[in-house]
Amino acid sequence: MLNGAAMCRRCRTELGTAQRVEREAQILVGAAIDHLMRGDTTTATSLLRRAMVRHATPEARFLWRVVAAAPQPAEPDNGTV
Repeated sequence: MLNGAAMCRRCRTELGTAQRVEREAQILVGAAIDHLMRGDTTTATSLLRRAMVRHATPEARFLWRVVAAAPQPAEPDNGTV
């Protein structure tokens, strides 16, 4: 995790974009956890995928493995054959 500095002390690179992307990923993981708690694995999967693209933290990778290993809910029976 970045420490909040605007510029890297070592190489003087601007860190604003990296910090923004890190925050976005944290927000997406939080939203995914919320959806998982409500049993909405489809939305949680989508949110985790987006978070992993931005910043694949150990927390996001762990949740991704949990969701991938969980049994998927059956399709609702609409009465047709």
